Amino acid sequence: MLMVSRITPRQVLSRMTKGEHVAFVDARTDEAWLSSGLRLTGAVRVRLPSITRDAAQLPSSSLVVVYGSGNDARDVDVPRVADGLRALGLGEVRVLAGGFSGWIDQRCAVQDTREPAVAA
Repeated sequence: MLMVSRITPRQVLSRMTKGEHVAFVDARTDEAWLSSGLRLTGAVRVRLPSITRDAAQLPSSSLVVVYGSGNDARDVDVPRVADGLRALGLGEVRVLAGGFSGWIDQRCAVQDTREPAVAA
């Protein structure tokens, strides 16, 4: 494993405020995805079995933030997805500390999972 470093929601927001483009990757389990009905605004769903196809939706030149539910026991695929994205040539890939629940705790923007993944 390549060991992808973490980034906090506040660090992500700080970079976005400075005008950096951030691409979010939702790597939650199908159960977590379906039960929440929400995702980070603009997030692209990426799963290990279809990672190459899913990754094609991501810009290669921006910060890519991969997140899970925020429950380490359930988020076993998150570091694997992040490593896979780096192996596919995406530049800066980080894992969101606290995952989806950490993002919600900071009252950051989310959108309905049925809406198209259009970056904010």
